[in-house]
Amino acid sequence: MPFILILALLFSPTQLLATDNLKIVTSIRPLQLITDEILQGVGESESLIQSDQSPHHFQLKPSQLKTASKADLIIWVSNDFETGLGRLQNILPSKTQQLELADALPSSSLIGENHDIDGHIWLSPENVLLIAQLVSQKLSLLDPLNDQVYLTNTMKLTHKIQKWKQQSLQKIRGIKPRYILDHQFMTYFEHSFGLQNMGSLRNNHDQGSSIKRLSELHSQLEKTPAKCLLVTTLPLSRQAEQTAKKFQLETKVINMLSEGNKHKTILDLLDPVINSLSSCQ
Repeated sequence: MPFILILALLFSPTQLLATDNLKIVTSIRPLQLITDEILQGVGESESLIQSDQSPHHFQLKPSQLKTASKADLIIWVSNDFETGLGRLQNILPSKTQQLELADALPSSSLIGENHDIDGHIWLSPENVLLIAQLVSQKLSLLDPLNDQVYLTNTMKLTHKIQKWKQQSLQKIRGIKPRYILDHQFMTYFEHSFGLQNMGSLRNNHDQGSSIKRLSELHSQLEKTPAKCLLVTTLPLSRQAEQTAKKFQLETKVINMLSEGNKHKTILDLLDPVINSLSSCQ
């Protein structure tokens, strides 16, 4: 076969447009931010769940089902975290690749067990890199023509995350942030940076604040004052508002789901967290 003909086949419109037709869907915005880092220069992903929706309580709309059914790859945390995705996986076309991160990540990178795993996995910079590697591997299988692009982008993200963490450790060196939480959503971040909150109003987002828990937390705050109350959404619950007022706590909102799509990269999401903590000494 003539050399020119071989080149024509290698770089035919069908080959060049293959990646343009690749459709990658994530469940939530933070996973989209990580995925787009790997897709940079090739394409973009989209998220199913709006950033102002709770991934725990949303119901799939027909338009979201249509989007998911057209995906070549769908990425989510777990069936226990995005509860509305449970039935989706059973009706997806056979061509759709599925990546459930809580199942694919090493158990050592997860907090909790079985159906009680903490789903906020992207709040660990180490997990961000593990997720990036998993996504890169999936993309390379779907689109081998661009496997070097995905590998290079993963390496670039690794360098950026590692550099950011070192800078962040310097920022909080010698500082012991004094803060309480609305609920226990910061565990991955705390583990990564060796931090410890002073208590929480609730154990998780679905629980109310028991009288006993509030009483114990207030007693602790009277002995050891905190500076900040970290929450994920506004307005504050009645218990959070009362606690913040009683102990003169500065309320800081941690936008962990990238509500309003304000973040362009995963570091845009993570960096404000360290900035908030560094001001809570």
